[in-house]
Amino acid sequence: MIFKRFFAMIWHYFDFLCFVSALIVADYGAFLFGKPWGVMAVAVTLFVIGWLSEVINTSQNKGGD
Repeated sequence: MIFKRFFAMIWHYFDFLCFVSALIVADYGAFLFGKPWGVMAVAVTLFVIGWLSEVINTSQNKGGD
């Protein structure tokens, strides 16, 4: 029982860690092509993270008054 809860908690954050690490690796790869490509990749990464946080926030606030 304790292992099941422990792995469920880790799995909840594992998906997020994989997503963030994939974005970091993609940004690093873009910087290998050149500084302008890297800067554009960072901008796209920040846009995607911001957009996803808004999507998650609006999907959790449904229902209401």
